[in-house]
Amino acid sequence: MSSNRLITALAAILIILTAPAQVQFNGKKAAIDTLTGTWLLTVPEVSFGSDYHASVTLDNTVTSCLIDGAQVTDSYTFHDIQPGKSYPIIITTDAQSITANIQFTYWPVIQIYGSFVKTPYNTGTVIITYPDSCHQEAISSRVRWAGSSTAGADRKKHNFHLKFYNSDGSKKDMSFFGLRSDFHWRLDAGQVDFARVRNRVAKDIWATFASLPYYAAYEHKTPRNYVRGDFVEVFLNDEYMGIYSLNEHMDRQQLKLKPYDYHDGVFHGGLWKPMKWTYTTIFSSLPQITPNQKTWDQFYVKYPNIDDVNPTNFQTLYNAINFTRNSTNATFLERASEYFDIPVFRDYYLFTILMQAPDNVGKNVYYACYDTQTDKRLTIAIWDLDCTQGQYWSNTGTYYHHADVGPEVDFRTKLKDHQVFKRLCNLDPSFHGLATERYWELRATTFNPDSIVSRYKAYFTEMKGCGADRREITRWSHGTDLGKRELNFDTELDYLQDWWTRHIAFLDEKVFVPYPMGDVNFDHKVNINDITSYIDYILNPQDVTINERRADYNNDGELNISDIVSIIDTILTTD
Repeated sequence: MSSNRLITALAAILIILTAPAQVQFNGKKAAIDTLTGTWLLTVPEVSFGSDYHASVTLDNTVTSCLIDGAQVTDSYTFHDIQPGKSYPIIITTDAQSITANIQFTYWPVIQIYGSFVKTPYNTGTVIITYPDSCHQEAISSRVRWAGSSTAGADRKKHNFHLKFYNSDGSKKDMSFFGLRSDFHWRLDAGQVDFARVRNRVAKDIWATFASLPYYAAYEHKTPRNYVRGDFVEVFLNDEYMGIYSLNEHMDRQQLKLKPYDYHDGVFHGGLWKPMKWTYTTIFSSLPQITPNQKTWDQFYVKYPNIDDVNPTNFQTLYNAINFTRNSTNATFLERASEYFDIPVFRDYYLFTILMQAPDNVGKNVYYACYDTQTDKRLTIAIWDLDCTQGQYWSNTGTYYHHADVGPEVDFRTKLKDHQVFKRLCNLDPSFHGLATERYWELRATTFNPDSIVSRYKAYFTEMKGCGADRREITRWSHGTDLGKRELNFDTELDYLQDWWTRHIAFLDEKVFVPYPMGDVNFDHKVNINDITSYIDYILNPQDVTINERRADYNNDGELNISDIVSIIDTILTTD
């Protein structure tokens, strides 16, 4: 590019950069995209499909303002606001003439300013604009790219960690969408996801059915083993970055873990996250603990923060892996519930099979312990589910809609790489059996393929209704994050509809095969062994697990001798 052309281009960018400071609409400045010359205003959703009247404030340098050809002095009515519809604006000052196009959204808009990398956090400024408010505040922030492979320098649409601070340097707690108040939030990009909402849909489904952590029975605040959030549109240094989910942070506060005792130096709650797949993160290897480092193998200590507490505690995690690797079959069966939150592990087993989640075995999951001083059990919190439901972790070459994540793949093979799940499945028929019964309890509702796809349709309707889909496509279609493929939400919805229909049919027939009535011991047979298991259960209900749904043969809501008599009659009358 010649020097004259470069100067002209830089001047054009400068003009766009300075323009919104000269104009306010109902007290709000527009977010600007220097890539397309678009100004984006967020307004209440009810404004769409109707006229939007705005007071217009011009600074004293403006000599003329034309919107859609009409001269504007102090107000303007935008007629028939529609998603993606543009209103040309020309602003003239003594020094220059500025041309842009105004578009509207009803999602919150986040503008981020600064220069950021994966580590460390760098200082920046964040401006958050809501559709139903004219308040705009420049928030002092510390920002970095989030994720592992998604934070690579070759990636274009990064996830972000955001930390907010007051002017005196103290933490600034903020609440969004009526969720928790905290200074630390995360922007998830859906970088490789052709739907951009898989992560959100998966977490929504988990939240509807998953067991609460074991300590919810006595912790007075409800723990959440997932994060909540909602969608926003993001700009980085006045370039449109697209659709993001603004989510809560997974931490001690989210899980309601017991805090570290700084006075006496005693560990209580613990939180760890595997950063990469290794034999250690699938509980198959046991290297020496590194208590003075933030990572042990690829396990990263998330709480307590090693900057605050060093050496840290990996011992609880180490003990659980040691037990999994080295205990006898009999000991593992007898004592697994002392080391693992079995109901949550079982729900995670069901969930990852349902979601077809190859990127969530040995990584992209959290392990937590409520209080290491009183109970060594590990529970699970879900994380980062972009690469699920037919979406592979890469879109290059043949990885796009890869056969390994096809709807008729039995994910149990992959999941059993994790030694906890392998041993539970191989040694205890009730582990898969109870997951199967839970699957069928939810099959007509939460796990109905039409119900699942309806979640996508709802999110797609939202993004199309505010025009975010068009802006996302314009920004990222055929980009390298997507393997240079077209971003098309209609095509992806068709793919998801087909994938979920076939996947649930496969799970029905091949994975979560229903048990017959009277099959008390989860072996898909009804015989004398079921009678023995039933009697053992009646005599020792605390020590024996049976298929209670199939044991209640008379369907009277009780488990008693009359069910046993009915099962015996079935055995005697069946060829």
